[in-house]
Amino acid sequence: MPTIFTDRLILRPQTIADFAAWYPLYADPVLMNGSGFTPEEGWNRLLRNIGHWTVFGYSIFTIRQKSNGALLGETGLAHFHRGIDEDADNCAEASWVISQSAQHKGIAKEAALAVHQWYVSTFLPSKTICLIAKDNTASRKVAEHIGYRISAECLYKGAECLKLECRW
Repeated sequence: MPTIFTDRLILRPQTIADFAAWYPLYADPVLMNGSGFTPEEGWNRLLRNIGHWTVFGYSIFTIRQKSNGALLGETGLAHFHRGIDEDADNCAEASWVISQSAQHKGIAKEAALAVHQWYVSTFLPSKTICLIAKDNTASRKVAEHIGYRISAECLYKGAECLKLECRW
């Protein structure tokens, strides 16, 4: 499994040992739009991410600051099977979550772009997708930086979302 280095970041596959530092990210009700994960939900999410490496050869990376090792968030690609449409369920879907303290510093753009460059050069996909809440302008800027463009609007768990795709 790869470790990716950028000027400021170390991106590496998640492990069980990350749980204590990683869980507060998903327990944060502001970051999670109103209700953070319980420890059980967080544990299951982390296990899902780790399992993707075995099944697909790629998954979600932990984002750590190179200078001090602090966990800043996560980014990567996975198969979430959200049931939005067949196209979405058959493509790798991009994801990024950045801690509140690391937001608005270009961390998400730097990390997500580096992971996409690795993914595209390794797996040669024809396209990838991402799903973003309609009002999440910060996340849309990250997606557009990578090359994603809006392809449809949809509802996911009652929330208005944008489905974006990137052709490679």
